[in-house]
Amino acid sequence: MTGVLFFILRFSPFKGLEEFERSHYSIPIYSSQKKRLALLPLENGLRREFLSIDDLEEDYRQIILDSEDKRFFFHPGFDLFSLIRASWQYMVSREINSGASTVTMQLSRMIYPRVKGVRGKVFEIFNAMRLEARYSKKEILEAYINHLPFGSNLEGIKSAAYYFFGKDVKDLSREELLILMMIPRRPEDYNPLENPLANREAVDRTLERIRQDLSTDGLDSAFESLANRKPQWTMLYPHFIQMIRSGLTDLQWRQGKPLYTSLDEEFQQGAQSYLETILEMTGENRISNGAVLAINNETGQILAYIGSVDFYSRQEGQNDGVRILRQPGSTLKPFLYGKAIESGFSPSTPLPDIPLEFGHREVYIPENYNEQYNGPVRLSVALGSSLNVPAVYLLERLGVKPFMEKLLHAGFTSLRNKEHLGVGLALGNGEVSLWELVQGFSLFSRGGKYIPLVYELQSETPQGLSVYPPAVSEMIRGILSNNKNRILGFGRINPLDVDFDACFKTGTSNQFNNIWALGSSQDITVGVWMGNFSGETVIGSPGSSYPARIVVSLLNDFHQEERFTSYGDFQKREICSLSGMLAGPRCPYTLEEKYPREVKMEPCVWHREIGIFLPPEYSRWISIYHQDYGIDSSHSSLEIVQPKDGSLYFLDPTLPDDSQEIAIRINGRNRVSLYINDTLVLEGEPPMTYFHKVEKGLFSIRAEKGGDSVKSEILIK
Repeated sequence: MTGVLFFILRFSPFKGLEEFERSHYSIPIYSSQKKRLALLPLENGLRREFLSIDDLEEDYRQIILDSEDKRFFFHPGFDLFSLIRASWQYMVSREINSGASTVTMQLSRMIYPRVKGVRGKVFEIFNAMRLEARYSKKEILEAYINHLPFGSNLEGIKSAAYYFFGKDVKDLSREELLILMMIPRRPEDYNPLENPLANREAVDRTLERIRQDLSTDGLDSAFESLANRKPQWTMLYPHFIQMIRSGLTDLQWRQGKPLYTSLDEEFQQGAQSYLETILEMTGENRISNGAVLAINNETGQILAYIGSVDFYSRQEGQNDGVRILRQPGSTLKPFLYGKAIESGFSPSTPLPDIPLEFGHREVYIPENYNEQYNGPVRLSVALGSSLNVPAVYLLERLGVKPFMEKLLHAGFTSLRNKEHLGVGLALGNGEVSLWELVQGFSLFSRGGKYIPLVYELQSETPQGLSVYPPAVSEMIRGILSNNKNRILGFGRINPLDVDFDACFKTGTSNQFNNIWALGSSQDITVGVWMGNFSGETVIGSPGSSYPARIVVSLLNDFHQEERFTSYGDFQKREICSLSGMLAGPRCPYTLEEKYPREVKMEPCVWHREIGIFLPPEYSRWISIYHQDYGIDSSHSSLEIVQPKDGSLYFLDPTLPDDSQEIAIRINGRNRVSLYINDTLVLEGEPPMTYFHKVEKGLFSIRAEKGGDSVKSEILIK
C-alpha cells in the first residue's frame, strides 16, 4: 500500500510543475571591474534572482526555517502538530491566530494556487506530499527561497535583499533577514519601506516563538537604515545591456547566472564624455547623434559600447547606432586593397586616378573628394588618401564577387547576397554596422585574423580565422598608419597624426549623413559613427574630422602597446615616387617602402633620358592635365584591361535590364578589332572603351591585332 501511495505521489500528473521547473531568473550583469550594471527583469518586469542554497549560510537557513517551518526536515510535506494547533485555536476563538502551512505547502501554492476553504487546504497538502516524493529537502528549500513573493514585482530572497536593503544576501545581518521574511506573509501590509511599524510587530511576534538570539539594537539599526531608502533598479549603459539581452538563450534565463562582461567603465565614461563634447561642436552642421564601439584586439572583447549620446532622449535615444545598418563611405577600402595586395599588387603599384567610366548606359564616373584627378598614384597613397577612382578601378579588375567573399569572411554578414551592388561597393553603397566595421578593421592589427566580438570576460585567447596573410595585413596597417600617405587627400595637418603606432580609416556616405572614423593600435580598436538617426542630411561638408577626434582621443588615453607587432620578414627598398618601381638614376623623387623580402621588383622605366613616359591608359589624362608627359608605346601589348577573364557580374535589380551596360577597356597599339560572342562590334586605336549592353548569360570577348589575340570570358547573372 505504501508503495502504491509513493508511486501516485511521485508520478501522478502535477499541473504547473513542468512550467515551474523551467522558471526563468533575472540575470545580473557586471562590468570588468565587478560593478553591477543591471539586473535584467523577466518579460513581465518581474525580478527573480537565483540563489543557490549552498550559498546561503547555515544560520541564515535556520532563521528562515524557524520563522516559517521549524520541523521542515521531519515532516512529509505537512506538519500534523501545526495543523492540530491551528485547528484548535480556530475552534476556540473563531479567528485564525496562527498558520499551519509548511515551506513545502507554501511552495505548492506558488506552483499551483489553491482554491480557498477546507477542500483547497487538503489539495495543498496533497501537492506538498507530491513535492516531497519528487525532490530532496534541499531542493525544496532552494525553490522556496527563490520564488517567495515580496510584492513590488519581486520574487526570491536575493532580489529582495538588493531591493529593500541594497545588499547581497550574504551581507545582510540576521535581523535584516528576519525583516525580509515577514514581507511574503502579507507583502502590501508588511513592506518595511511603507509600513515599518506593521513589519516590526510581525517581527516581534515571530521572535516570541523562535529560538534565535537577535538583538533589539540590531533590529532598530536595520529599520533605521530603511527610513530614507528609495530603492530603484538602475541600468547603467542601457544600449550595451539591451544588446546583451537580445542574444540571451533560454538556458541562460533558466540558470540565471551572473554575466561578467569585458566592459571597462573608465573607457565607457571616457567615450561618453568625448562624444558629448564633440556633439556640442556640431550644431551648425546638423549632426545630432553618434555611437562609439571599442574592443580589445587580442580577444575581441568589448571595452566600450555607446549606441547613442542619450539613451533616454525621446526622439532618437533608443536607436542603437552600433547595430544599425548605414552606408559606410570609404571605410571598406582597406579590405579591397588588402584583396588587391593578396592578388599580386604591392603598396607601390601605380593605380590610375584619371577620368574613367563604369557602370550602366548612364555612365558612372567616380570622383574624388576634392574633385581632382591625380594621374598615376601609388596604391599606398590611393588608400591612405582615400581616392575613389583607384578603388573603383581595383574592384573592376578584381571582381565584385571575390571582394564580397572577402568581406563576408571579415564578418560583414549584412552584405550577404548583395553582389548586385556592383563596383559602387568600393565607395560604400552597401549598408553595414559600426559593429561589423570595428570587428573587421581590428583584424589588420592581429595579423589578418578575424575574431568575432564578445562581451563576456574570457580567460582564453581565441585563435581567429585567417582572412588575409599576415604580411598583407601588415602592409595595409602600414599604409594606414603612415601620415605621408594621407597628405594628398587630407593635407599635412590632420587629427590622425599620432606619436604611437596606430592605423586609421575614415569615411563619409553621400551628402555626409553618415560620418565614420576607425582607429586601431596594437591592442585596441575604436570606431565612431556620427550623423542623424532620422536620416537628415548634414549641413556643409564637415568630413570625418569630428569622429576622428574621438577615436584619436580614446586611443591616446587607453592604448597600452606603443608599437605594432611585425608578422613577416620585411625589408626596405628605395622606390620611384611616381612609378612605384625600384628607383633608377633618373628618378628625381624617391622614398623607402617596406616589402616582404620575397617580393621581386623591376627598376623604373617611366623616367628616361628624354622625359617621362606613362602607359597608354593615361593618354587621355595626359592630353588634358599633363601634356608634358609622353606615352610609352613600347609596353603597349594587347590587353583586355577589363573585364578580366572569369569575372562574374550581377545585374542591378533596381534598374531596368535594358539600361545596364558593361565597360570593355582595351590597351595596345595599332588598330584593334573587338569581338563579342564572335561578332565584330568595334575597330579602333587603343586605348579604347566600349560599352556593351548586357543580359544574363556567358559572354566571350576577344580582341585581335594582326596575329595577336586575347580573350576574356565573363558570366552575368
